Amino acid sequence: MAGELHGQGQDLGVHTCGECQQQVETHWHCTECEAYDLCVHCYLTKDHPHEMVKVGLGLDECPMSVRECRRLAIRRCIQSLKHARQCRNAACSQKDCQKMKRVVLHTRSCQRKTNGGCPVCKQFIALCCHHAKYCQENPCIVPLCLNIKQKLRQRRLQLRQQRFGNHLPQG
Repeated sequence: MAGELHGQGQDLGVHTCGECQQQVETHWHCTECEAYDLCVHCYLTKDHPHEMVKVGLGLDECPMSVRECRRLAIRRCIQSLKHARQCRNAACSQKDCQKMKRVVLHTRSCQRKTNGGCPVCKQFIALCCHHAKYCQENPCIVPLCLNIKQKLRQRRLQLRQQRFGNHLPQG
């Protein structure tokens, strides 16, 4: 009994991140690699090919601001989306690959997205919009990116025309 309690307590100890070498209590543990753990920050920013499980109480979970954590989570989703668009492995083990493939497939055939009634499509389109604002790739593998970039350019052009049109001298 004492051995069981001691063994359980080891998961709540201090662990070293396999990427940044920071010592943390809350971490993500790889289910396949031997003794490979990531701190929350590296888990959000690095790409590890195996499934990982969260271990710890979450007391040191996000050393960054909520905005920074959200930004990193969005970046990780975009990385997953890019991977899923190029991945041809039906049994891919990369985290979120299968999920992202299902989301893309859903968005292509969803009838409710046109009137904004589908929450999955709304979130997916918002992710693509966020990506398109900063995308420099041509062509880009992210769905909707080209169309969104074109709409953003048109909107900027209209705003410029309105701004300069209002300041033209009256003749």
